[in-house]
Amino acid sequence: MIEKSISYKYKVYEKIKEDIIIGVYSQGEVLNERKLAETMGVSRTPIREALQLLNSDGWVVNEPYKGTVVRTFDVDYVMNAQKVRRVLEISAIEEAMNNIDDEDIKELTAVLRKQEECLNNYNPTEFMKLDREFHEKIYYLSKNDILFDLLQNFNDIIRFYGIKVLLVPERNKTTLIEHLNILDAIKERNVYLAKEAMDHHLLMTGKAIHKYTIGTNE
Repeated sequence: MIEKSISYKYKVYEKIKEDIIIGVYSQGEVLNERKLAETMGVSRTPIREALQLLNSDGWVVNEPYKGTVVRTFDVDYVMNAQKVRRVLEISAIEEAMNNIDDEDIKELTAVLRKQEECLNNYNPTEFMKLDREFHEKIYYLSKNDILFDLLQNFNDIIRFYGIKVLLVPERNKTTLIEHLNILDAIKERNVYLAKEAMDHHLLMTGKAIHKYTIGTNE
């Protein structure tokens, strides 16, 4: 049950959005207010308000005779989001390199060790959470609040497909290698190599997402 508080609608909003991202609700699926309220243990008012927020943010749409349905993201939209994310994230790591200290490197190293454990035990769900943690740590270290917020928004869109892509063991393996290359550049305090490693990682991620989206839309 969602914890009762004044921020009902925002908690409900985050819960439904996360469920859309991880695939609990499929693209084109109708979201029933009553069922959502029963599932989350809240009244229909915060559900209705949360769905309005999700509509404003582009996660759901209102269709005649159906009601609120999960938006279907086309290939071009997802790939354009990935292109923008690539530009922003390269900027983020460039700025972060001015702020990263030894403790930050230890934290990033710990995240990647956990990712390796997930890879060895085939735990793609936890692997994806750690993927987000690794990238968001770099966003945070940029000390640029606007950049941080923009990247979080784009990352939610990318995670929508990225989670499916990371169900493929081979992509998990190459993702970890790419993350380790980024970390090595950070340890060397080499801004150029860090940007290059991040650019390569995001380019490969984009290709993997494109391959997945093309395959699922044929």
